[in-house]
Amino acid sequence: MGPAVALPERSQRINSLIFIINNSLGFLVAPVFYVGVLHAAILSGSGFSNKLANLPSSVYGWAAPVPVLIAWLWPSTRYFRRLWMLSYLLKGGTGVLAALLFFAAPTTWQAAGIVLHAGCLGIANGITNMCQWELIGRGMTPQRRAWTLGVTFGAGPVFAVIGSCASQLILSGDFLGLIRVTPLEKPLSYITLFGATGPAMLVSAACAWFATLPAEEESRRTASMAETMVGLREYFTNRLILVALVGFLLTMVGGNQIMNNLALFARNATGEEPEKYAGIQMALRFGCKSLFGFVLGWLLARFYPRLPALATTLICLAGIVWALVVPGKWYLFSFGLLGAGELSYVYYLNYIVGCSRPERVRENTAYTNVLIAGIAFMPLVYGAISDSYGLRASFVVALAILAVTVLIVASLLPKQPRRS
Repeated sequence: MGPAVALPERSQRINSLIFIINNSLGFLVAPVFYVGVLHAAILSGSGFSNKLANLPSSVYGWAAPVPVLIAWLWPSTRYFRRLWMLSYLLKGGTGVLAALLFFAAPTTWQAAGIVLHAGCLGIANGITNMCQWELIGRGMTPQRRAWTLGVTFGAGPVFAVIGSCASQLILSGDFLGLIRVTPLEKPLSYITLFGATGPAMLVSAACAWFATLPAEEESRRTASMAETMVGLREYFTNRLILVALVGFLLTMVGGNQIMNNLALFARNATGEEPEKYAGIQMALRFGCKSLFGFVLGWLLARFYPRLPALATTLICLAGIVWALVVPGKWYLFSFGLLGAGELSYVYYLNYIVGCSRPERVRENTAYTNVLIAGIAFMPLVYGAISDSYGLRASFVVALAILAVTVLIVASLLPKQPRRS
């Protein structure tokens, strides 16, 4: 399932704890960091079309090539901690910058700031993910990796539920009728949400400093065109990696990238503005992610790596069906199912890591992330479909994509990954 690890048990436990803490902090500010629902609601509320409201999601994906350049230029593990820390500082810094624009800039500048924030997150999250997967791919045994993923994506999303509840109270003052407070006026509500990412990411950067990786060979300390070409060839000629990659990308297209239209559908389903339900959507999204996270982690530890990956695609498919057939506010539960399906990134990438040599984990993670740029146009496509034919038409397209994905993964991907 993965490479052998030369680190002592104590170092592995520390790496595991850092991974859990930093992901939990990321979940806490998820309403801002998960580019899509909040960004689309702000732009839609400012009078922009559905197509333009989806622009931040596309820009986020288009920024994906930057991490792969970093993997080529600085392949050595001696840059690992500095890269990881800088990614957190970039995420927190751009959040603070967006907050300042909401405070002092006109509306057009604020819209540009939202798009810029999405692009910077695309770069920084790519580096963060690349470093995190190198940490658990090279700094843990397969058994500890399975345990760490189960805890991280089981308990971690609870923090996202807390963050989503807080964001809902900040934006509307009401959370499911259970908690009522005086909401913050605009733009103070946006300033608070985006500004809070700064301190959270500062803590994550400090934690990243204590991470440890096994020592590497001297030959890997400098970039080499020959080594780069070998790595590319290994990635794109490994049939199992390619099948897992196709499954992952299509699951993202059918599940994750329809999320903005699903948020805008609140106007059709409830007759109210999408922004009113942004926090509830995020709470359902991460509450279900927490519940399914424990189950998927158990499936990985108990059975085989293909099973939790395929399960995430099936969960996304169920979420689209729910949105199509369930009326009124109950349609919001589809956010919970699609939120759980977002764990496709974790379990498809875990399969790809299992197919990778230890020294190729960082590069293969970066290649997987950069290929997300190839599907970054899909939110705009969904937006254009909904502008022309209605939001339900875009849901039908997403459903068809997910059905094809299930057939591909179930028939072509073996239960266990293996290296070429």
